[in-house]
Amino acid sequence: MGEAAALVAAFTWSATSVAMARLTMSVTPVAMSTLRLVIASLILPFVLLFSGETGQLTAAPMPALIAMIGSGILAYAIGDTLYLSALKRLGIQKAFPITMALFIVLTVIGGIVWLGEDFNWMQAAGGVAVGAGIFLIVIPRQTAVAAPVAPGSPVRRLRDSSQVMGYSIVVLVGVFWAAATLWLADGRGDLGPFAASALRTPAGAVGMLTFGLVTAPSQLAAPFKRRELIFGIAAVAVVGTLFGSLLYVYAVGEAGPGKTSILNACAPLLALPLSILVLKEPFTRLVAAGTVVCVAGIVLVVA
Repeated sequence: MGEAAALVAAFTWSATSVAMARLTMSVTPVAMSTLRLVIASLILPFVLLFSGETGQLTAAPMPALIAMIGSGILAYAIGDTLYLSALKRLGIQKAFPITMALFIVLTVIGGIVWLGEDFNWMQAAGGVAVGAGIFLIVIPRQTAVAAPVAPGSPVRRLRDSSQVMGYSIVVLVGVFWAAATLWLADGRGDLGPFAASALRTPAGAVGMLTFGLVTAPSQLAAPFKRRELIFGIAAVAVVGTLFGSLLYVYAVGEAGPGKTSILNACAPLLALPLSILVLKEPFTRLVAAGTVVCVAGIVLVVA
């Protein structure tokens, strides 16, 4: 059951990433993160009630509660918002595989340094493969979609600047996601997946809602003017933020973090056909090769 949960979690993450990339054409990253977290947080109490894990929250020690809240803020309020910004700048074919690769590699390295996990040469080889895959994905290339732009022109400088910022954001996303996962693994204690999520998701929602109300209240209100946007955000909240996250936490407990990470590495490959069919993003041999090499590297790292 744990392996099946990991595969389903990978698919939900790839599907919701495509949906979020499409929605961010009309909704800002701040509004997207805030509303999906708020919607998921409103549903979670009912899920927790039926799970039978309510008593775990009252019995949990303070360090575990702080770890769940802190990891939720790092993963959802900060990491996911930055990820949505990277999606808007780079597109899903670049942003998704790179963030997944960095996230898992940094998590494994952090596990060795922070949690005392064993190091082996398979991890070193996997790191090299991941780096090679990332290079294949991000190297500059011409596509048939964009018209040629003269070097040094304002449009070219603006495009290059946006991509540099996008890659910088991707690195930050990997760092925040890895830190959140390590904090979750180290501080979770005896909390089950429902109890842990009941702390992590609302913590991220409160952080994002506070930030959104202070900095961009009009952005939070804008999606309510179009019914299809609200329905889309609600679907992402239920499928990805609520259902997908619960499945991933469950899979880690049942199948183990290593096997779950390997199966979850299928997400970039699952996202590619969706991004081509739904978002009409161009598909190239370099993107395909880079994604395959990244996934192979991830498998070596966590094997």
